[in-house]
Amino acid sequence: MHFSIRPAQLDDLDAIRELMPRLAEFELPPGRVAEHLWKGDEKILLAWAEGKEPACLIQVAVSEDQQILGVAMSRLRDELLSGEPSAHLEVLMVAKSAEGSGIGRALMDAAESAAAERGAKSMTLHAFASNTRACRLYDGLGYDGELIRYTKNLPD
Repeated sequence: MHFSIRPAQLDDLDAIRELMPRLAEFELPPGRVAEHLWKGDEKILLAWAEGKEPACLIQVAVSEDQQILGVAMSRLRDELLSGEPSAHLEVLMVAKSAEGSGIGRALMDAAESAAAERGAKSMTLHAFASNTRACRLYDGLGYDGELIRYTKNLPD
């Protein structure tokens, strides 16, 4: 599959939003609602489109005819513990038709490069343990699962 990576443009907004449900296409943990996995990211995307998220960096993978095949969205922010300049990957999604084509890896490379160019010394991300495909990608790219997030539903 032939594709290229470029910074997102405002004209890409609708196509990016259409891909958002891909963020929940894995076995969700009990009690999780698929829509919750992308609604917050969609708010960030819309704020970016309105010029209200200058620390948001978005790269898209596009086909030869400029169809969006995948998206990486990260935000510059201080690293949680050290306070060093960092970036956090908010979104990595690839169209179902483009799975296995190397787009996810290429988008990660582009996201890391864009963050480094803006002064980030590290990149963080969150992944559900049940999203094994994503975890394999991140492990293969050298990411370290150093924190475990515990959650418990409390009675009403």
